[in-house]
Amino acid sequence: MRSSSCLSTCSTHLAGIKVKWNYVPDSWHPCVVSAGDINAVARAAARGDAQAFEAVCRALQDDVWRYCYALVGDRELAFEAAQETFLRAVTAIRRYRGEAPVRVYLLVLARRSVAEVLRRERRHRDARAYDTEPDRTVASSSGAVEIAQLVNDLPSDLRQAFALTQLVGLSYEQAAQVAGCRVGTIRSRVFRSRERLVAGLSEQEEGIHDGSS
Repeated sequence: MRSSSCLSTCSTHLAGIKVKWNYVPDSWHPCVVSAGDINAVARAAARGDAQAFEAVCRALQDDVWRYCYALVGDRELAFEAAQETFLRAVTAIRRYRGEAPVRVYLLVLARRSVAEVLRRERRHRDARAYDTEPDRTVASSSGAVEIAQLVNDLPSDLRQAFALTQLVGLSYEQAAQVAGCRVGTIRSRVFRSRERLVAGLSEQEEGIHDGSS
């Protein structure tokens, strides 16, 4: 079971540089079902067990929100897409038969929800001011580098592959199922996303050193 602390911050290393990003709001509840039990619980939810469905949603909400945020790069739109994902899941869970992990099943729903949210956003963008200020990339006091903006700046296909494998933690095979492409395509996109992030991080590190000299 994940601790509640992983809901707010994830970290990894790229080319020896520790990076972290804050994708999931602290107000969301921690998981209540272990990874080993979640598929069995999902099958119970498919049979109409309301408590099992709630447990599945609580267990996977951080992954869904993190994935949505990585795709849209905006907290409010990510909330909207995540909420739509779980609304879709109310009926879609009845069709779950366990052929794939339920996490993959819900992330496929999330991908479709993101597409719909972005379509609505494009339709309404000209009718309202859209001046959300993006989070700025800064170095933390511990030396870790915030890369949320660098991830947001990746092309959508690379950002999705990176989010599924590095933020959500899916295998390449599972990520390919969610993205609807071949495993080799996911591997290539992850490789290219890492290359771009390492280049961006190196530029930022040089800028920090130049500014302090």
